[in-house]
Amino acid sequence: MKRIIRATALTLIAVGLLPTASAQSITMTVDCNRGQTIANALKQGDFRRPLVVVVRGTCNEHVSITRDDVTLRGQPGTEPTVNGPNSTIDTIVISKDTVNIEDLTVMGGFNGIRLQGPFFAGVRNVMVRNTANNGILIRAGDMEIVNDTVEYAGASGLVLGRAASARVVNSHFRYSHFAGIFTQNNSTVTVNGGTVSDNEGHGINVDYGSDGTISNVEIFNNATGILVSTSHASIDGGNDIHHNREHGVVAQAGAVIGVNGAKVSGNGKTGVLGYLGATIVMNSNEITGNGESGVFCLNDSTLQVTSDRITGNAHHGIGVQRRSTLIDLGPIDEPTDASGNNWVDLWCGDKESSVDLGTNFKGTVDSACTGFDD
Repeated sequence: MKRIIRATALTLIAVGLLPTASAQSITMTVDCNRGQTIANALKQGDFRRPLVVVVRGTCNEHVSITRDDVTLRGQPGTEPTVNGPNSTIDTIVISKDTVNIEDLTVMGGFNGIRLQGPFFAGVRNVMVRNTANNGILIRAGDMEIVNDTVEYAGASGLVLGRAASARVVNSHFRYSHFAGIFTQNNSTVTVNGGTVSDNEGHGINVDYGSDGTISNVEIFNNATGILVSTSHASIDGGNDIHHNREHGVVAQAGAVIGVNGAKVSGNGKTGVLGYLGATIVMNSNEITGNGESGVFCLNDSTLQVTSDRITGNAHHGIGVQRRSTLIDLGPIDEPTDASGNNWVDLWCGDKESSVDLGTNFKGTVDSACTGFDD
């Protein structure tokens, strides 16, 4: 019997899968350049204990994580990579709780990383690239995404659905065929820091009853920088939304958004646009140098401005049209400044809209802006 045990141990050492025992977890090393696989490592050890799989080299496989408390961690200096060779199968699928992906490159496959079910996963210091569909897909689960880069997705960089949630910190989403980040179906996303850029579709899309909180993010060279539809979003301080091909920020179809302390500049069309019953509440923003109007609301939308600087835009500073409402709450010491735009600074496209200006509003006012009393 002792010979059998000794022989088994030697075999495990030879393939690099001998567990390292500790009070908390089992650690196994997979050297993919020697033909070892993550799939085999995931079958080892006591399923009741946390498992850490250290990855060396490039693993050409599709990985399905079906046990709790697993960490896939790349070993620095070995170019640790999981490459999904089949573009119709997800590269990494997570269907259990408390799974972490760290210090890896994830390539190929249909979706790069998919979290399926009401579980938690962490993705940290990971590069996800060249996927046929989405870079990261979260369905019903919760994910923390920290210091990651997602690029060259065939669809969107990050997609949340089925009431999923994600906290995104200092990460980058670029060169996707559709959106950089797409949140839908009653999901929630918080994005703090990082960049969303160079996507063929919108930079960040919050849709279908979802919630978004976006702060300290640079968003540029997308179709529209941020699009919010039938949803809520807080576009908070430190955002730099510039040089998107269409609009900087759009709220539509009953969306409610707050834009506070943002810089929205150099976008191809309107800086901030609301239509179809949208509500936009703005405070202390700088809206400058956009290709059309700085801020424009139409079709039963409501705009509230407070101490904003809206200047140097190619058309109007502020426009309201088709039963829309503008309320200026700028205080005396910090009034709204909509002066210096190429056309009239405040324009009302028809007599159906209403305007209530603060006493110190700065800028030229169109004669059609007749106020609430008319």
